[in-house]
Amino acid sequence: MKTFFDQTGSMALAHAEVPDTYETGGELNRNQQSAAVPFTFNIHAVNREKRIGMFILSEEMFCEPRSQLAKLGVNNDPAVIRSSLRPFIEPGDYLLETAQQIFGAPLTPVAQTDLPSRNTQNKEANYQKMMDLVNIYVSFDNQMGTPTKVGNTIYNGVLAKYAGNKNGTDCVVMAGMDYKGYEYYTNMNMGSLMGGLGGMLGGMLGGMQQQNQGARDPRFGHGDPCDMVYWGSEARYVLVAPAEFEAEAANDFVKFIASYQPDPALMQQFDQLVMQSVQQNQQYSMQMQGMAQQSMMRTQQMQQQTAQMISQNSRDISAGIMDSWDKKMASQTRMSNNYSEAVRGVNTYQTTTGQNVEVSVAADHAYENQYGDVYGVSGPAPDDDILSKLNWTEIKQK
Repeated sequence: MKTFFDQTGSMALAHAEVPDTYETGGELNRNQQSAAVPFTFNIHAVNREKRIGMFILSEEMFCEPRSQLAKLGVNNDPAVIRSSLRPFIEPGDYLLETAQQIFGAPLTPVAQTDLPSRNTQNKEANYQKMMDLVNIYVSFDNQMGTPTKVGNTIYNGVLAKYAGNKNGTDCVVMAGMDYKGYEYYTNMNMGSLMGGLGGMLGGMLGGMQQQNQGARDPRFGHGDPCDMVYWGSEARYVLVAPAEFEAEAANDFVKFIASYQPDPALMQQFDQLVMQSVQQNQQYSMQMQGMAQQSMMRTQQMQQQTAQMISQNSRDISAGIMDSWDKKMASQTRMSNNYSEAVRGVNTYQTTTGQNVEVSVAADHAYENQYGDVYGVSGPAPDDDILSKLNWTEIKQK
């Protein structure tokens, strides 16, 4: 069993069985690949004499948003790792793509079988580990008010054989992977915010409804309707060898795969960083939800103030219209009364009790006695002594 170190030679990346005729090495990349993959690494073993190369690439996970809700959320979430966004491709195409990238030329599929890796041999435990993480996201989403569930899932090891030619040499290429993934479904109001992986859909998104019934197609990646599909691999394994050394290379490769194990200390770092990322996503989602709630409260207050202003304006306008109408009607009434009085030769006076009485236009003054009788007087007004004796009170014309 050999230990594979990073490019500095100071950090152990993995352990695997390889013959002494192979040179070994590795590379660590500290860049976060996706929300669930805080860093990546690869190891290799090369037999230079026979031009045999064996390679193992660590975990990578991709995400494809499919619903309009998911796409809108991803596009508006600054926490999304853009390198992890990639349209889903079928597992066979994904494996062929990996093999051709390392081989550097087109390949033709020849055969396929089960992968003899440790991950595949411990499929149930690895599948459960994947689902434990997914369930954290789902549980958080549900607590945040976003009904969420998982549809089709997969964890499967496959090994394929390909034929190719490079620089005039017929070659055999073997490629395998521990393929995994899950479909993500939500039934939410777009005004809600999603946490965890769903938190990548965070933001205040409006008032549309997104409703999913779950996976209707049992093939992974084809569940419909599906909001998000997460897909990738726990590890990928590639062998490149001249066709004349196929038997020897294949034997070494199978042992290499079956014995491969990431370094425990490195994977402890990996798991710690994953949980930190989960917590950060959850904190971010809670902050966004708080901001959305505050914004909603402000919007409701503004709506209430606007409604009150509109109501007051309506009352003011209505009062203005009624006041104008009252004035118009009063003016018309006065005009009508004046016209009627002119025709009938009378003027209207108001008694001390508030009653209206008509007096001939020939009268220059009008008086009321203690009995309520009204008299019109032409010419000068009687002096105060006479009025006192008569007990008359002058009344005014309206």
